[in-house]
Order: sequence, then structure tokens, then C-alpha cells
Amino acid sequence: MHGETKDKLLHPIGSTNAFSLCIQAFLQAEGVEKFVIVYKDETQLSRLKATFNQLQTSQGQLREPDIYWTLGGKERQDSVQAGLQALPDEITHILVHDCARPFIRPQTIAQAASEISKDRAVTIARPLKDTLRFREDQSENALIPSPTKTLDRSRHWLMETPQGAPRAWLEEGLSKAQSQKVLLTDDMAAVELTGHPVGMLDPGYPNPKITTPDDFSYAEFLLKS
Repeated sequence: MHGETKDKLLHPIGSTNAFSLCIQAFLQAEGVEKFVIVYKDETQLSRLKATFNQLQTSQGQLREPDIYWTLGGKERQDSVQAGLQALPDEITHILVHDCARPFIRPQTIAQAASEISKDRAVTIARPLKDTLRFREDQSENALIPSPTKTLDRSRHWLMETPQGAPRAWLEEGLSKAQSQKVLLTDDMAAVELTGHPVGMLDPGYPNPKITTPDDFSYAEFLLKS
């Protein structure tokens, strides 16, 4: 965020923030029983808990959830592993969501949870619409002409979250990634290490990730619209 905000999850989006929007969506989604919120440090934990308590007070219709709070790790896969370890043993199917995607809707979460309960791996994703081109030259200066190749975009998907699978698959994949020293960019990469196929669920609406300060303007536009 280039130092422009202390915590993008709690930075204002209109009168709310990414954390509150995600929490509301998951609490309203059918099929989700328990929650783990993975935090980065004690300062964030304190702020997240305060925000959650305020949300519960102002949104009386939200159900009382079973929530576990746990400290994350250096990489994404470390944080997912910490979240899995914080859950009770009876939880057998997992959804992992990046709280920087605040516009996920309850019905999409419920649909993903339903598919995962059938012992499937499913990710929110959308088919690529733009032309995809591979550039052979790995130099940072893309203006220097390089041999290129146009790839078949009909077979490429852009990954979003939530992503989920049977718990055992995720745990096995994360264990393999650790032993093989593989850095995972998303949770389905862990499932791929186990050899299980992955299903794609197109939400049919914008589900962008807040990554840079400019993304807040787009987020506010989506919230108003």
C-alpha cells in the first residue's frame, strides 16, 4: 500500500471496511459453521476484535458465530496452515478467503461450501477475457522487443477467493509444499500437489482484490453501486 494506510483491511470504504464486509458475508452464508480469523500481529488483533464487536452491536441480525483467532505466518501458506490448526478436528471441509476481497456475496460462499461438501476442490475464479501473451525475455524493460507467443485464453482462469477443499487435501498439499520448499500463490496450488482436480466457480459479479491505494476508489464505487 506504499505506506498510505496502516491496515488495508480496516481502511474506510465508505462507511465500512473490507474486514466488516467479509465478516457480514460469511455470517450470512449457509453451510459455514466455524470461523478462523488469521491476524498479523497483536495490534491488528485488537483492532479487528473491536471492529467485530462494533459490527455485532450494530447488526443485530447477524448470528453468533464460533470464531477462533490465530496468529498468521510469514507466507500465505503459513497463515493457512495456522488457520487449519486452530480449527476443531470435527471440521472436515475448508473455505479460505482473502479479506482483501470485500465484495464476495453470501450466496456465492454458500454455493462454494455446498460444492466442497461433496468432496470437491472449488475456487472462485473467472475466465480470462483479454488476450494472453507469453514473452520470452524476462528483463524488466518490456519495451525491448522480444519473441512472444499468444496463448489460448479459453483455457485460462483468473484465481480469486474463497477457495476450498476437504481439509485433508489442504493439509496434505501444504505438507508437501513445505517438504518440497514450494512457495504457493493460492490454496488450489496446494490441492494440485495432491493430484486432485479443481472446479471453477464464476461469481458473475466484481470480486476485486484491494492491493494498491487506487483500489479503494474502485471499491467505494462498487459499494455505492
